[in-house]
Amino acid sequence: MLKTISAIVLASAVGFAAAAASADDKPVEVRIGWNSFAGTAPISAVMQRDRLFEKHAKAMGHDVAAEWIRFVAGPPANEAMVAGRLDLDFDVASAAYVARIKQGVPAVIIGTQASHLSNAIMVRPGSDIDEVADLQGKTVGLYAATSAHYTLAAIVKEHLGKSLREADIKVVNMPPAESIKLPDGIDAAVIWVPFQFIGPKMGLSELLIDANGVTGPAHKTPGIRVPEVAKAWGNPEGYFTDRLYITARRGFAEEHPDLVVAFLQARWEAQDIVAADLDAGVALANEWWKQDPDVARLAAATYPENTNLRNAPLLLEFDALSLIKTSEFFYDLGTIAEPLSWEELQPVILGGADFQKRVWESRGSKPGLDQLRAGFNGSAPGWSSMAINGGEPVWRFGEVEGWGKRHYVPEPFATK
Repeated sequence: MLKTISAIVLASAVGFAAAAASADDKPVEVRIGWNSFAGTAPISAVMQRDRLFEKHAKAMGHDVAAEWIRFVAGPPANEAMVAGRLDLDFDVASAAYVARIKQGVPAVIIGTQASHLSNAIMVRPGSDIDEVADLQGKTVGLYAATSAHYTLAAIVKEHLGKSLREADIKVVNMPPAESIKLPDGIDAAVIWVPFQFIGPKMGLSELLIDANGVTGPAHKTPGIRVPEVAKAWGNPEGYFTDRLYITARRGFAEEHPDLVVAFLQARWEAQDIVAADLDAGVALANEWWKQDPDVARLAAATYPENTNLRNAPLLLEFDALSLIKTSEFFYDLGTIAEPLSWEELQPVILGGADFQKRVWESRGSKPGLDQLRAGFNGSAPGWSSMAINGGEPVWRFGEVEGWGKRHYVPEPFATK
């Protein structure tokens, strides 16, 4: 009888241990948000096609079941993250991230997804608007309270020293797919990639000037970089800097730090793959974009990550400063009660610092700190010259006096 009881107890213990092991072996479910229409879609698409996240997680001893969820706007992604239905996401722009921080979304920035978001002011072919000053008193179509709005306000401020209201510029809220057509009553449009290339391709519009300060065929002096941009806080990159960020839900990052590191390693490897064969990456992304191949290639090359001109998806000083300065514009516009403070930003960026350092070190601590500090310069298809502001990486926040703040310039939008 004793042997029978012992056998039952042993069998129960073995069964319990097996069940526990089975539970432990169950893959971690990870929900990843991405935007298939973003310019960095080649990188995201390669990550999915090649299962790079799963590969790097497995190398660290973890099995993951990744679910990729498409978002085309910030609010639904924010809601999903607050509800715990989203663990990681890409392609959250500076304007949307300011709102995310102000709304208290429990997330940390774990890297920079994209730089050089080249917005542009477009006019009709043959328009009598051939310089920024000619926009005074005109009506401009753009997506209100976005980076397009910021672009127009920043350029007008640097060139004319006036706000949009002082310059008597009327803004009409419309999506870029409509504004690029320059319908009756609209004198100019402010749009982003790929519409900057779609307009001329379809004969609907021509470039007046872009966010880098480079003039287009519609300008009286085409193909130059105007001197006014040299006064801007974002110079030499442009009138300002804009970014897309990589994010982790704070609870997920705390519970699964290795998976955050694996995700960043996968993201970086995908960039290497795309940069090695841009045409293949563009073709893959164009399955979603469905653009003319020439437009798709120009749009992809706008993002220096796709061409490896910016060869590190790490959060640097100017990536953080982009959020501070973007918030000042939206405060000036009246869409937020107060601009973002460095105190508000600090936990959001420091929460992802160690992950980035681990990934950087796993890649031989390359690129070196000197290159990160200097920023990134070069050319790309369709771009004879491109500059991306850099700075010290975020994990050196406590070692560099005035990290981020030391590059701050108060203009062009007022703060209290």
